[in-house]
Amino acid sequence: MNKENGPKEEKRLISRRDFIKTVGIGGGVLATGLSGPFFHARAAQQEIRIGHLTNLSGVFAIGGPLLDKGLKLAFAQSKYRDRVKFFVEDSQTKADVSVQKALKLYEKDNVHILVGPIGGHESAAISPVLSAKKRLLVEAYGANSFLVGKDCSPYTFMLGHTTYNLTVPMAPWFLKTLGNKVFLVGADYTTGRDIARFFKDAFQKVGGKVVGEFYSPLGTAEFAPYLSQIRNAKEKPNGIFGFYAGPDLVSFVRQLDEFGLKKDGYVYVSTIGAFSMTMLPAMGDACVGYYDCFHSVPYIDTPQSKAFTAAWQKAHPNEVVDEFAIMGFDTGVCLIKALDAVKGDPTNTEGLVAALHTIEYESPRGKIKMGTNNGTIVPMYARKITKKDGQFRHEATFLGDYGTPCGTQYEWGACKLGCPSG
Repeated sequence: MNKENGPKEEKRLISRRDFIKTVGIGGGVLATGLSGPFFHARAAQQEIRIGHLTNLSGVFAIGGPLLDKGLKLAFAQSKYRDRVKFFVEDSQTKADVSVQKALKLYEKDNVHILVGPIGGHESAAISPVLSAKKRLLVEAYGANSFLVGKDCSPYTFMLGHTTYNLTVPMAPWFLKTLGNKVFLVGADYTTGRDIARFFKDAFQKVGGKVVGEFYSPLGTAEFAPYLSQIRNAKEKPNGIFGFYAGPDLVSFVRQLDEFGLKKDGYVYVSTIGAFSMTMLPAMGDACVGYYDCFHSVPYIDTPQSKAFTAAWQKAHPNEVVDEFAIMGFDTGVCLIKALDAVKGDPTNTEGLVAALHTIEYESPRGKIKMGTNNGTIVPMYARKITKKDGQFRHEATFLGDYGTPCGTQYEWGACKLGCPSG
């Protein structure tokens, strides 16, 4: 990309004019030709204070720093870069700590906007506390389905996903791509069980059959007894579907290879972006040829993704483009657009809420649109893990645009703000 004129501008990560033109954040987000009295007047405007309550320790610690870098990168490319100040706290992946830190950020650090942590249990704990105070919570990653259902709030926004909308789209894909028989697996906790349950219901509705299932305790290191259940199933499955994360995922995938199941044609399919760019090296070639589902694809061949990749590689040349980084950046873009709508006034909470409630734009993930229940409708991709010239990549198949529905027919109930149509 061409650099803007002037030695000061050459130090920017990439040309802001080219970046905004490509990413499509909106004409008001990036300023060009910053000099003279206008620049000094803008610098004197009110500070924009953003709290980022994220996961720097605990099971999701791998994602928190990447989310933070992506969030800050978006603002570094915006006209607000000289006005924004970030306040970062570690949620420790604990619900009670999340509530304490959220209140601290609002009441002691006086932030205007809070970007929330990764875990759905954390957002579920924070949302009612902040909503009662009419405080804004923007979740960058996962979310509890109840927060787009009966526990929804006009002040809480979900930019990532729920276990529902990252699972159900895979049922017809599995049937078409692999076959009509599946063996369900997963970690034995709420998320692992919910994913298997949602997939089972959706798969059976499209004519699929479950030939077996098991759920192993969190922290399982030895999967041999479980893998024998897959091999000994009365009917050989066309694939294995379920959710493991972190060390459990690494152990499960490696042992599928070590015990010969991969060689014998057993294909593992996961979700929630389990096969993220950061995780792939730990599994090595054992993960190649497997699949997962997510709402972003690093290095995908779109103008928006290419622009983000260029900016990220300038800022962090030794780090791969990761899904968490993309989500952090996308959250920043969303907040920038909302700030534009209120003419850069971070104290106008109701104006920010109104802007976020109707937001729609093109991002490195694809087209992003806020649903009426404050959960985003996002592009979903089935992602096959490939490796070429020593580099892991995702070969993506677009599944469609999906949000999380709500209503009395769902266990999380109806959102008082309204439920997405379709």
